[in-house]
Amino acid sequence: MIDLKEVSFAYEDHEKIIDTVNLDVKAGEFIVLCGKSGCGKSTLLRILNGLIPELYPGDLLGEGTVLGHDFSTKEFNEYVRGIGVVFQNPKTQFFTSDVYSELAFAMENYGVPRKDMLERIEKITSLFSLEEFLERSMFHLSGGQKQLIAFASASMLDHQLFLLDEPSSNLDEATIEQLKGYLEVLKKQGMTIIVSEHRLHYLTELADRYLVMEQGKIIQSYTKSEMLAKSAASLKKMGLRSLKSTELEVVDIQSDEFSELTVAFENVDFHYRKQPSVLNVPALTVNSNYITGIIGHNGAGKSTFSKLFSGLLKPTTGTITLNQKQMTAKELIKESFVVMQDVNLQLFFETVEKEITLNAKNTKAFNHIVRMLNLEPLLDRHPQTLSGGEKQRVAIASALLSGKKLIIFDEPTSGLDLVHMEEVSKTIRWLQQENVLVLVITHDKEFLSQTCQRVLHFDCGQIIEDYFIAPTIKE
Repeated sequence: MIDLKEVSFAYEDHEKIIDTVNLDVKAGEFIVLCGKSGCGKSTLLRILNGLIPELYPGDLLGEGTVLGHDFSTKEFNEYVRGIGVVFQNPKTQFFTSDVYSELAFAMENYGVPRKDMLERIEKITSLFSLEEFLERSMFHLSGGQKQLIAFASASMLDHQLFLLDEPSSNLDEATIEQLKGYLEVLKKQGMTIIVSEHRLHYLTELADRYLVMEQGKIIQSYTKSEMLAKSAASLKKMGLRSLKSTELEVVDIQSDEFSELTVAFENVDFHYRKQPSVLNVPALTVNSNYITGIIGHNGAGKSTFSKLFSGLLKPTTGTITLNQKQMTAKELIKESFVVMQDVNLQLFFETVEKEITLNAKNTKAFNHIVRMLNLEPLLDRHPQTLSGGEKQRVAIASALLSGKKLIIFDEPTSGLDLVHMEEVSKTIRWLQQENVLVLVITHDKEFLSQTCQRVLHFDCGQIIEDYFIAPTIKE
C-alpha cells in the first residue's frame, strides 16, 4: 500500500522537515501518526497525498510508492484518485459556496455519471447525518461543521487510502463520536487510514499502530497493546496527550471578591436579518477573577457570543457593559482581542517577530511571552511555513502583546501537542494574574480542566449550564 525509503524533504531555503523516513503500511492498516507540533506529521501527509512536490516546492529526496504509484509522480490527477484527504484547516479544501455543490465537486471533476453522483451524495449524507446542511452556505457553518463537511467530501469517491490531519481539532464530543463511527465503518471496509492527531483518546479502539515522530524522523512504532500499556508519565515524556477522555470535577464556589474587570450582558438577543434568534442571554456577568470556559456542540452559539463580547457583532436588542459602563461595539473592539479558530485569518507579515510585535503595546513582556510559548526558534520564519500548532502559538503571542484587557481564545489548542497545550494553559493563567478578563472557547476537556475555573455551557443559542470546576493545574 505505502512503501517509502530514505525520504527527506526541506521547504525552499529551510532545513529538513522530513529526515530519512522509512515507512511501510499494509493495506487495511489504521495508523495513528503522533508527536510534538512541528515534528513533520503534516509535511509527511503532504508527501503522501501528492501536494509535495505538486503544490509545495522544495527538495524531495528518496524513493517509494503509494497505491502502486511513484510518490513523486507527475501524473497528479491519477495519483490522487484513490486518496481521500482531510486537512487540519478544512477551508483550504473547499471550492464551492454551498454544501451540496461541495459534496458533488470531486465526482464532477472525475466525470462520475449523474445518477451515481446523486446516489453517492444521498448515501454519505445519511451516514454523516448532514441532511439539514445540504442547502446551507459554506460561509454560515461553524468550524466543526466545516470539518465534518470536509470529511464527507473526501469520502465521495471510492478511495482506498484516507489521510487525515488533526480531524478532531474543531469538533465537539458528539461530532467526534460521529467521526469515530465513520472511521470504524471505513476500517471494516478494509480501507487504509492514516490519522495525524494530538487528541488520541477517541482512536484507541481503532488504531493498529502508533508511529511517533520527532524532528522529521519516525522514532518509534508501537502496536495498540504496547501503547495502551504505557503509563501517563511515559506518554507525557514523549509529549503525547492522554489516551483516556477527561472528566470535569464540578465544585461549589461562592465569591463576592472585588474584580478588576466585569462584563455584563442584560437581555441580549441577536439574530441575522429576518432570521430566528441565534443567541439569547437574559442575564450574565463574567469577571477577571476566573478564567471562563465556553463549551457546547458545534453551532450552539459560542462563536456568536464571542463576537458580541468583542464588538464584532452588535446585539439586536439588549446591552453589554464593562465595569458598569454601557459599551458600543466600537468601544468593545478597542478593549478586546480574539484569537480566531482559523488563525490563518490573522497572520499577515513575513516573519513571526514582525507578526507579534507590529501592533504590540505590552512590549516589556516580549521576552517572557516568547519564552513561555517557545517561539525563539521561529522568530525569523514566515508564519505561513509553520505547522498548525506553531501558527496557533504565534496568534496567541500577538494577543498577549496587544495590551488588551478582554481576550477571547477560540479553540486555542487546535493542533497543539501536550507540551504546547500545557504552555498555553500556563500562559493564560499568567494573563489572569495580570488582571486580564479571559474567555476560552474549547471542545478540549483536557485543556479546559487544566485552565479554567468557570464553565458556561451553550446549547441552541442559550446558556444551559453555568458551573465551577476544580482545575487540574500542571506547572
